[in-house]
Amino acid sequence: MRLTWWIQLLLLASGSVSSLERVTHNPENNVICPQALNCRVRYTDPITPLDVVCGPVYVCSLAVQPKLCCHKKDCKPCLWINIQLSIIPDLKEEEDRDIERSEYEEESSGDWDSGCVSMPNDTREEYSLCEDQLDQATITICYQPAEVQYEWCKRLDFTVTSTASCKLLNLTLVEYNDVDFGRTMKITVGSFTKSPEVEFPTLKTVCSLSHLKDIEQCKGPRVSTEIQGSKVLLVNEDEGASERLSLCMKRGREGRCWPLPSNNIPLASITDCMCFQAWKNDSVRAEICPFEKNTEFKTNVLSNMSVSLAHIKTNDGKPVLSWNITVPCRIRAELWPCQLEADGKCTEVEGFRQKCCNDWSENSTILWASGKFVNIRSRNNQQLCAMLEVDGKIVQYCQHPLERQYWSRLLLLPLIFVCLTAFGVFLLMNKLRWSLSEWDRRCHSQDMRGQVLLLHSSATDPQLVCELGQLFSELGFTVFLDLWNQTELGTCGPAAWLHSKLDHIQKHGGKALLVLSPTTLQRAELYWKIAVERQSNPVTYSADMLASVLGCIFADRQKRCAAQRFVLVQLDVHELPINEEHDMPKLLRGLPLYKLPSQSQGLLMELCLESPNNMSGKLKKMWWMKKAQRKLAQGVENIFKSRVRTESMLTQFDSLSLDTEETEEKKFLKNEQH
Repeated sequence: MRLTWWIQLLLLASGSVSSLERVTHNPENNVICPQALNCRVRYTDPITPLDVVCGPVYVCSLAVQPKLCCHKKDCKPCLWINIQLSIIPDLKEEEDRDIERSEYEEESSGDWDSGCVSMPNDTREEYSLCEDQLDQATITICYQPAEVQYEWCKRLDFTVTSTASCKLLNLTLVEYNDVDFGRTMKITVGSFTKSPEVEFPTLKTVCSLSHLKDIEQCKGPRVSTEIQGSKVLLVNEDEGASERLSLCMKRGREGRCWPLPSNNIPLASITDCMCFQAWKNDSVRAEICPFEKNTEFKTNVLSNMSVSLAHIKTNDGKPVLSWNITVPCRIRAELWPCQLEADGKCTEVEGFRQKCCNDWSENSTILWASGKFVNIRSRNNQQLCAMLEVDGKIVQYCQHPLERQYWSRLLLLPLIFVCLTAFGVFLLMNKLRWSLSEWDRRCHSQDMRGQVLLLHSSATDPQLVCELGQLFSELGFTVFLDLWNQTELGTCGPAAWLHSKLDHIQKHGGKALLVLSPTTLQRAELYWKIAVERQSNPVTYSADMLASVLGCIFADRQKRCAAQRFVLVQLDVHELPINEEHDMPKLLRGLPLYKLPSQSQGLLMELCLESPNNMSGKLKKMWWMKKAQRKLAQGVENIFKSRVRTESMLTQFDSLSLDTEETEEKKFLKNEQH
């Protein structure tokens, strides 16, 4: 008969997190077993774990308990796995050992299941040998984190001795791999189908326990604020801290925390509700709200608040006055409409008072709430205003103040004169602009503007890259972009296409612009580690366009001429940790870096060909440079504004982009491991 394994799994982890035990353990000794068994642990194939379950051994019980394993000053989460085994006796000797087995059953009945003594009949009749050796036994234990699909296994080999044949044997495995705070681990043994899940408490829960607050992971950074001139600095109070802090800002304790690119904040934007969180890679987040009781910063809330009104109609034709409030902090206020009279007073329209506001929306820059007064009627809708009461202060907001109607009559004649003057100036400037433009078309078609090869990561928004390329095309540059040359790219491949375009623009004095993104920075850092520190060839791990670009930059760095062909471009829409030269990956250091739209003029100077020698050419270049700089900066700002107006769509896109970047990075790292 085929051997049947009857395994009873017990989860000994306590339901109360307060029982989480801290133990001293050396990670190098991950198996504890009787000395006579000579235990050995190694990884095995997770696809066929049943093929290595063999030997005269019967698994009585399995107990898994989450613990905090500490070695010297380093504490890590671990799983303490206790296995109770019984050796399957020879049938001829079974009658002689019945009395001894009963005695051991009584001794081990405290914490373990005594069902191990009465083993099923089929396990006594036969079992599979391990490589035809009677004294060898093997048990396979498999692990699977709940949030992933992969499974990995370990194989426990040991020697069965005659002295152990009548005893209950206890083995202990200590597992660190894939064990983390807040993670759930599924554990299986052999063919057992009812696999338990062991959930490790979160770091926040662990740090709330008094006997575990001293571990390194629970020591959040100490942060304070300092006012220096027109800025507020966030200072790390930990002495000798070498690791850089990660920072984010919240609008109140219940708000979302938005990443801060640096530790200095303009003083004019500080409010009393502003809170900050700081953390290191493996630590909990420390939160401070240093301005909660500061009345000076509380006044900044009202001074930076704005209310906009609009007159609309419902589907059935009822008049509606809609309102929208933008404010730096969440406020509790009362809002009502009023009718503006001829004497300047605003009389409340009864029956429309509302409480503001329970439903707030926010992004990285603003906080807003909206509402409406439905079926509100007035003698003149343009004279409807809104009154807002906050902390006892009443503020009035009008879409069209009545006073302007009377003053407009007094200013009618001067206004006509100003309009006529402006019209004359407009005609004069238009004529001058036409003359200069005609001069530019006749004498200055392509003698200053060069050629541009626009490079980017596959995770960067393709629409953003196309709009940026369109801007350079409209400025007169010849632009090469892989998104516009899909047929040619598919024919010759990314590497060949890139080298042909680089050779082409180099012959014509052009530049290759690399648009920076989080993926680009990560790939550049990893490329440098593989090529320089590991002395390997990074091209074997990836063959996409970005890998080819990084390879060309690396080759140019070897020749000390990378800055002759490549220029880095950082768009302000990307939140990148690049403030100084040391923040840049080593592969990209030394290359010219321009931030758009703030450094549009410097980028255009980099892309233009050599400066003309004659005065006429210099005037033409100055005229074109001023016009092109304004157009490039305005075009980039329009791209950002369009994304701010569609914030909800941007949030969805960002999540997809992050998933794409993580997928790309995982693929690259996976290839690197192989």
